[in-house]
Amino acid sequence: MRQKMLDEIAAGGTPVPAYVARLALQVVAMEWHAGFVAVTFRIPDDLCVEPDVAFGGHVAGIHDQAAGFVLCSLLEDDMMFVTTRLDVRYLTVTRPGEVRAEARLHMMNERSADVRVSLTQAGRVTSESLVTEAIRKVRR
Repeated sequence: MRQKMLDEIAAGGTPVPAYVARLALQVVAMEWHAGFVAVTFRIPDDLCVEPDVAFGGHVAGIHDQAAGFVLCSLLEDDMMFVTTRLDVRYLTVTRPGEVRAEARLHMMNERSADVRVSLTQAGRVTSESLVTEAIRKVRR
């Protein structure tokens, strides 16, 4: 089901959840395969802390969203995940407009996964992260 959801998001055919709309994390474009996603987001002008400088918390949210998509590409529907660590290294200013996040599984076992994310804009890496996700069986 999660992989079907990724296909629908990539095709632009899925409703946007309320939290995604509120946080301006709508997907512009996405490609994926197991353990990898490349996803484009558009940072709106009203999420700038200074003229033409995106709010770092929003940038971190993009990293977290991309890492979550990687877990969706891998986990069965009877599993759930939550972010337990989000370590972002800001390398240069991220500006409003389109950004591309590439996220790859780094390590995974039965209880956790580490995902590395790189955010680029205009061909330049603006930030990198290591995102750790706890993995558990869904309680019914």
